[in-house]
Amino acid sequence: MSPRSLIALACVLAAATPALSAASAPTAAERIAKARFETFNRHDLEAVVALYAPDAVLTSPGFCQDRIGLAGARQAYAALFQTVPDIQDQVTAVVIDREHIAIQFVARSTRPGAAFEVRIANFLTLDHGLIKRDDAYYDAKGRPCS
Repeated sequence: MSPRSLIALACVLAAATPALSAASAPTAAERIAKARFETFNRHDLEAVVALYAPDAVLTSPGFCQDRIGLAGARQAYAALFQTVPDIQDQVTAVVIDREHIAIQFVARSTRPGAAFEVRIANFLTLDHGLIKRDDAYYDAKGRPCS
């Protein structure tokens, strides 16, 4: 191969390298999905809340009213971490597109006398890299909302 051909090949490879590494870098949605469960399982309240937009809306069969904004996210997770101090989530399925995340997971507690497993479907909508809407669905088994 001539020196001119080698230089041309090197230029093509150099130009393609950023595109290849960008394709393998996680998207904002992938980063949010991963962070959402890592911070939850550490019970890192402030890190979980930081994933939400200031005007986020959180819905759940466990809420009598939607939780709104950062205060709503803080209220929802603080109450859960306090009520179920050993709660952990195990993700079983994730579907991600640019600004939507669908996650199926199992929430578990192993506290003696209060152990449970609940299958949950969670749908997140993102806006500018933050959770704008968080809709959770599960069988509340007749428990009253709070």
